[in-house]
Amino acid sequence: MDALGGEYVSDFPAHGGFSAGYAGILRSAEGEAFVKAVSADGHADSRTFLRRDIRMLRSAPTALAPRMLRDFDGDDGTALVLEVVPGAHPGAPWTHAQLQTVAAAIARLTAVTAEEPVPAAQQSMLPGCARWAQIAEDVDLVSALPRGLRERMPRLLRLEAALPDALEGTALAHGDLRADNILIDGDRARFIDWPHARRGVPWLDGPLLVPSIEASGGPTCAESWRVLRDHGAPDATELLPVISAFASFLWWNQAQPEIPELPGLRAFQRAQADPILRWLGELL
Repeated sequence: MDALGGEYVSDFPAHGGFSAGYAGILRSAEGEAFVKAVSADGHADSRTFLRRDIRMLRSAPTALAPRMLRDFDGDDGTALVLEVVPGAHPGAPWTHAQLQTVAAAIARLTAVTAEEPVPAAQQSMLPGCARWAQIAEDVDLVSALPRGLRERMPRLLRLEAALPDALEGTALAHGDLRADNILIDGDRARFIDWPHARRGVPWLDGPLLVPSIEASGGPTCAESWRVLRDHGAPDATELLPVISAFASFLWWNQAQPEIPELPGLRAFQRAQADPILRWLGELL
């Protein structure tokens, strides 16, 4: 309560996302803040991500990210205190107006040059986002692919080999854009939850976002990309190694065992895998 002042009044846990820690709005007699916390004996990965969130927010532009009020990392656990960002999440389903607002925000973000401690995309996305070689050795995963992709496995493996060079760049990317990490207030969008921030090729966030839009019943990946292009994104074929890599990430991970502390994650990945695989097939 020291970050807010005054006595505790109430708290309202947030819903959505995939973290085993606490997240919610804490209110005191003097004000309110958004608090994220993981205890020392809590889910280890969630605590690691919260620590990364703290580091990345120190470098994130406050026009697009929440302002950090206080952080704590000690023997009892890790906590982050943020300003409350006004607005509502897009989606259910996405509208064209929401997509235009978010595309404009991504354009502003991709114009920011990222520096340390923001990791390079090659460091944060490899090898986790390069799964075609492993998929190619899994009969079940290959047989469940759309037929057009099964027949293009050699091309997918070549795209995977080109991924390190394709990620090269200094543009700032959020790294985990989806509806629950976006808040829209009028004609302004801001992004929350920054542990996956990275520096790399401009518009890196685009291929990571559009599958979740289609999965929620919004525009298709191709339709969403046309809106991003109106705001400066390149032709999708220029980011084909990135699109292919994220498709492999989703297809591989949706088939992995459930993580008890993160219920719903595999189903969420599966829902995104279908649209991005279809889009990838159209682009090849």
